[in-house]
Amino acid sequence: MGSFRPDANILRKHPNAITQQQLDEKSRFVGTLLGAAAGEALGAPCEDQGAREPSAVPREITGGGIWAAGEPTDDIELTLALLRSLVARGGLDLDDVARGYLRWFQGRPKDVGNLTRAALENLRAGEPPTQSGAIAWEDSGRKAAGNGSVMCCAPIGLLHVKSLDGLADDAAAASRITHADPRCVGGCIGVATAIAWLVRGGKDADEAAERAASAAGAVSDEVRPVIERGASRKPQDLRVDGHDRGFVLHTVELAFSALASVDTLEDGIVAVVARGGDTDTNACVAGALLGAKLGKAAVPERWMAKLKAAPELTSLGEQLYRQL
Repeated sequence: MGSFRPDANILRKHPNAITQQQLDEKSRFVGTLLGAAAGEALGAPCEDQGAREPSAVPREITGGGIWAAGEPTDDIELTLALLRSLVARGGLDLDDVARGYLRWFQGRPKDVGNLTRAALENLRAGEPPTQSGAIAWEDSGRKAAGNGSVMCCAPIGLLHVKSLDGLADDAAAASRITHADPRCVGGCIGVATAIAWLVRGGKDADEAAERAASAAGAVSDEVRPVIERGASRKPQDLRVDGHDRGFVLHTVELAFSALASVDTLEDGIVAVVARGGDTDTNACVAGALLGAKLGKAAVPERWMAKLKAAPELTSLGEQLYRQL
């Protein structure tokens, strides 16, 4: 019985054939978005409940407070607005993204961060998206560094899966629509860089964190050590609750700790939610990183069935992937 010998010229004979590598990459691409949505949905009902043991965190998406099960909060609504624009425009168009953000804002959403609200009010008043976030930051006394832009920056990383050129510029520009503090900008650059690296096949979380820290460090001296420290710890080692629970550096550190130390997406999201604080955003960012590493199949089916944004996220993700 003869042995099978793969044809080395198969792709030349069939240039439109889809390889397993491409299938895996597409799974990680879409998994980034679905992981973010799963994290947000599991974390939203747990806000304001404080830290607890992971065993005490509900592992089902049931909804709570003002949220129905799987209903998107501002994290995924803004992610969708950015993603729709990237697909429609074939790249980052700040004016178009700003219009999408304003359409969402004009619908009187239930949950909007203070800095995001101030920046969007500036947009509504006619300020350009290159200045809306900066004005809000100046008005805060240059102190506000919330996690309102890092929570929705995943599509920027996906946009640059094929080439990292321009990623830092796009992530910075997208962040500055609402969050101009260098720590927010650096956080977006770091998270987007890690996502791009993981989706394109860099399965080593340590290397992804190193690249993220290096890219973020070019903008903020504070973000680089936070990513490095997060990648060397476990979620249970970190304290992110308290009066500054929406601080961007808390979110970034916790997300990278989950990426580096947890084997499954479900366990990672649960571990992040267990730390308390801004649970929906922290888990959203962690879920995006874990989805970029582990792929779509890592999101539990019982969660997928309850994620109301899943069909649109999947469709838009697949469209953006084809455009790259």
